[in-house]
Amino acid sequence: MKNTDKFYKPEIKQKVLVSGIVAESVDKGATVKIIQKGFMTSLQSNFISTANNLLSLFYSSNLKDSINNSLILIKKDNSAKVYSKFPLSLMMRAKGDIKKGTLVTKEDVFDISKLEFKDSRYEIEIESDDKIIFLFRIDWKFGLFFDFTQKINVDNLKEELGYCYKRLFYYDLYAFVENESYFNDLRVDGWFPFIRLIGENFDNVMQYYKEGKNHDFQIDELISKFTKEKIESFTQYWWRKQLFKDKKEIIEAGINSFLQNDKNGFITCLHTLYPQIEGIMGFDYFSVNNRKPSFSELIDYIKQKSESKFNTVSSIGFPGEFYEYLKKTVFENFDIATGKIDLSRHTTSHGYANVDDFNKAKALQAILILDQIYFYL
Repeated sequence: MKNTDKFYKPEIKQKVLVSGIVAESVDKGATVKIIQKGFMTSLQSNFISTANNLLSLFYSSNLKDSINNSLILIKKDNSAKVYSKFPLSLMMRAKGDIKKGTLVTKEDVFDISKLEFKDSRYEIEIESDDKIIFLFRIDWKFGLFFDFTQKINVDNLKEELGYCYKRLFYYDLYAFVENESYFNDLRVDGWFPFIRLIGENFDNVMQYYKEGKNHDFQIDELISKFTKEKIESFTQYWWRKQLFKDKKEIIEAGINSFLQNDKNGFITCLHTLYPQIEGIMGFDYFSVNNRKPSFSELIDYIKQKSESKFNTVSSIGFPGEFYEYLKKTVFENFDIATGKIDLSRHTTSHGYANVDDFNKAKALQAILILDQIYFYL
């Protein structure tokens, strides 16, 4: 597929001599550090000067101001292929079935594992001794990747570029999750960046917490979207996995209770579904280890499964964060003496949970926890 295409024909520059980017200003005669490989975004203070200096080698001052995307390959003979137009494909995970040729939106996919410069008829060839500069734009943000080492592992490069694109594509999500204050507030309320929410729904959740939880209607609107049709649109996939199929009647009873949309329904939903979270993973653990796990072994096992399934760098599956979420929310211990009896697997099964915690939000969270585990199996 490495054929020629006039649409993607690069401009050729000769005698391009660049080995890296100076890491810091130094006095004449001092030792200087050179960065040969890196990734930066337009949200960093030194982005503009670095991008301008690099692009000035290849574009006129008038043209570079209008460049949003650029791929530059500097060959071993110091000639450079400069692409202002190039094919680009992403390897992404789908939330559900997608037919070939279907228009895909941000709501249909999550996580990005690889980026390649190819389409159905053309591929830009990258060689191990190339130097590469890749400038790209997502919305109003720019990303800049460069590698001047001339030691490119082409397969690894696809994953590295996928990671860079993902960090910019989901920039707000990463910034939110990495903000300890926001994320702790989210977790305490029982929420998580569930795969099923990633997209516009979780954008609204993030806004709610960033604004200090002043507008409860944002969460109410989110919950109201999970109608019978919405829930069936993704639970239909659960039954493809035997562990879920074996529990189908129980799980559907819990979901139907949620759809009653009243206090009795939420109580029944949570008492029905919380044990299934433990049971599904417990059976999976037993199938591997031939014994029943302890609670600590169970959540450790979920972490292992999620890390195995979502093994890309900084996965949107957030396996490490989900492990902490399970420990501190779903399987959290309780203490009657101190009044620490938040809703959890233990407080529901032992009868200590506060009646106010049996609400619609918590019931929906139980459904979304099961969905998250579906993706991990």
